[in-house]
Amino acid sequence: MFFLVGVAMGLKTVIIQSVGTANYAVGKILSNILDVEQQLISKLLYCTPSVLVKEIEEEEAQKIESLLTQLGLIIKVQNSDEHLPKLPELFELAIYIEDVRKLHEVNKTLSVFLGCAEHESLKLLITDPSIVLGGVSFSTAQALQNRINAEVIISNPQKDLYTLKINAEDGNLIKEIIKALKSLSIQAEPNQRVFDNIDYQTSQKIWKKFQHTGEIQIINQSFQRFEILLEEFDIESKEQKACLTNEVGMPHNIFDVLLNNLPVILDESVDRKTLLEKLETYHKAGLKCSSHPLLYQDYKIIIQEIKNAKATHEVVKRFFPDVKKSEMKEKWITPISMNHLLTRYFAQMLEDVGCNVEIKRVD
Repeated sequence: MFFLVGVAMGLKTVIIQSVGTANYAVGKILSNILDVEQQLISKLLYCTPSVLVKEIEEEEAQKIESLLTQLGLIIKVQNSDEHLPKLPELFELAIYIEDVRKLHEVNKTLSVFLGCAEHESLKLLITDPSIVLGGVSFSTAQALQNRINAEVIISNPQKDLYTLKINAEDGNLIKEIIKALKSLSIQAEPNQRVFDNIDYQTSQKIWKKFQHTGEIQIINQSFQRFEILLEEFDIESKEQKACLTNEVGMPHNIFDVLLNNLPVILDESVDRKTLLEKLETYHKAGLKCSSHPLLYQDYKIIIQEIKNAKATHEVVKRFFPDVKKSEMKEKWITPISMNHLLTRYFAQMLEDVGCNVEIKRVD
């Protein structure tokens, strides 16, 4: 609980209930008014409910309430002898953008909320898993969700479960990691490289022991996402075709093409809860599907068909300014790999100008 104690004895306590619709500039205003470091004010704003001032006269409390309410904060004034709010549970917040066309809009909103430059907030968004805030209250998560055109994912790191991925190729290092996992009561097979449902304390022990190798990933399952692939389906089954149409939005006239191009992605990125729900729906309809975690890795884009060379080159130049139009023939591959969000954004822009694109993982 963070609070500032008023010098004069009084009757009222002013509590910040939520950051509400205020932007980061309110922190500077409060810092100047109260002559307190802005870092402490930021904690007061993002770890709500928090006590701003205690034991002040009612008139002064009402003035503070009026000013801060006009700035967008949600304020409560209570008697000084009332119980103070409990210390809030603190979370990490990540952002998932369903419609990547809204990347710039989301980034602008986020930069205002955080009080930073747009290039700084963009760096947070494009760094998997797009964690934008840590050590903040649930009310702050709600305030951000109310403003931003994207999904705000919350996690209490100490209560969540984790996935470990071993990226090493060194046989001796792999054996050492497997041995350490077994010593921590984690079932591990010699050829196993992914381990789910590891608690926070255990994940931290693994991270401290092996982070220096650069060969492991510890992934918070609250932020983890999955793709769902359609492996097989019966083109004669009305139930299966209805499921593909109703759940995925697949038109009837492409079922023949679909059948000849299996496996295909049905859902490119869903969270763990949605994954289980969708797999149950698909399996009930008789569709044979598989799921794969979208681990933090890079991708390349292959343009299989360029219909509008000029428009395509304009899009490509935004990401790769040195690429000449003459270099882009019927098929083109990105010269370097990109992370998941940028890959999705780039691919969407290319598809919007008529390109047929393929996304390929870089191992």
